[in-house]
Amino acid sequence: MRGSLVNRQTRRRLARGRRIKQKTAPDAGRYVRARIPKGKLRSLALDATLRAAAPHQLKRRAEGSPDAASVQIRPSDLREKVLSRPSGVSLLFAVDASGSMAAEEVMARAKGIVLSLLADAYQKRDRVGLLAFRGTEARLVLPFTTSVEQAQKRLHALPTGGKSPLALALAKALETLGQETRKNPGRTPLLVLLTDGRANLSVEGRDPFDEALDRARRVRDARIRSLVVDTDLTWIHSYAYARVLARELGAKCLGLANLEVARIIDFVNLGSR
Repeated sequence: MRGSLVNRQTRRRLARGRRIKQKTAPDAGRYVRARIPKGKLRSLALDATLRAAAPHQLKRRAEGSPDAASVQIRPSDLREKVLSRPSGVSLLFAVDASGSMAAEEVMARAKGIVLSLLADAYQKRDRVGLLAFRGTEARLVLPFTTSVEQAQKRLHALPTGGKSPLALALAKALETLGQETRKNPGRTPLLVLLTDGRANLSVEGRDPFDEALDRARRVRDARIRSLVVDTDLTWIHSYAYARVLARELGAKCLGLANLEVARIIDFVNLGSR
């Protein structure tokens, strides 16, 4: 995949429309339907209220006022508006840029997929960000954006090498997605984590992998839908680190060879339901 160009097959999949059609909103958006109020009435749906009251008018007039010009409304007739607004997802890639095998290939694949998704993000209303972790830091190298041009500038040259601070990366991902959700409450947060799972740097002075599993459970408890991509190209495991990590995240685990734009699109579509 070169730059921000998307092949024809991928473009057809991307062009199927917004990943999330609508989300209900309590106080903004388009009136899409009416419902019986639950608690305090937010916004009166006059048309639906009149329809609910209409079948009872003859009986109510016989029981009360004979004024034929009036419409008698009872509390049981009241209906409120359900408002809806277009929404999208905020998709964060967290990429292990440590000195483990395949770091350069992992980064190259991640860059291509980020740029491909952004190429059509203006239609889908999606925002994409990239977090890279290596050495002693986890850094948001591409803040959430829909701009292909900005992404190309930020992703042009990213360093690799050093240890793998996996627990720190998960903590940073949780913080970043939390900030994005508070800033854009209508969006669905999604995380794609690319790593072989071999954590070797601790933040709290504990076993690095156990610490990473604890952080993974916090991400799962925050109800953030995740996908793990195992970047170990050999797939000869003495211990399936990435798959164990995925289990604690409540996530599916794919191999690096299966990392394609189509797979990520399917993940995004499933997460938006």
